[in-house]
Amino acid sequence: MDITLATFDHAPESALRGMRFVNAWVPAPSYAASRRAVLTGQYPQRGATTRITEIFEDSGFEVREDTQPASSRVFRLLEQPEAQLLNDLNGVVAVCSLQGNKANMSLLWPGVAESGECAELVSPLDLAPTLAAIAGLGVRPNAPLSFDGLNLVPVLRYGASGHAALFFDNGVRMQDAVLVDESATPPSALPRLREEWETWKRFMALGPLQ
Repeated sequence: MDITLATFDHAPESALRGMRFVNAWVPAPSYAASRRAVLTGQYPQRGATTRITEIFEDSGFEVREDTQPASSRVFRLLEQPEAQLLNDLNGVVAVCSLQGNKANMSLLWPGVAESGECAELVSPLDLAPTLAAIAGLGVRPNAPLSFDGLNLVPVLRYGASGHAALFFDNGVRMQDAVLVDESATPPSALPRLREEWETWKRFMALGPLQ
């Protein structure tokens, strides 16, 4: 099965395909840091360098950065493509925004996720483990492929839950509470959110997962 990952600074609505994630959040303020997150499946604060393209290439996929036909299984990494070009691609197509705050993000998986909306808490950094899982690569916890991102296959197939929390340089976002620049909503959640955020920062200091 061909797999495509298309990244944009701000993905236009016309580029979105299949299941749309309406509660997706960009990992970092800068495009470069967010793209590192989506290509590694790890928070950019870790400084990870193992990219999803390397993982697919090692697994026998032809890696391309264009939409030209391929002679074998192909993983396409497209940056800022014309939205119309995505219409002509076969297989799985993932699209995400990597700049701003809330992210336009979608995943077309023929026969599994072809339409609809998902309100689970997710992030573009989930696309690396999800695409790897769709390709049949091992992404279970403690497997050689380790990610901060969440494998969304159970979310897409069975309606499983998304993240309990997503973390950022300036705070943390949960389903029921948000911490941004030391301001919590609701205010009563401040101690809990601050503790979660401080714990996350200590884990980030340990460096890359791979």
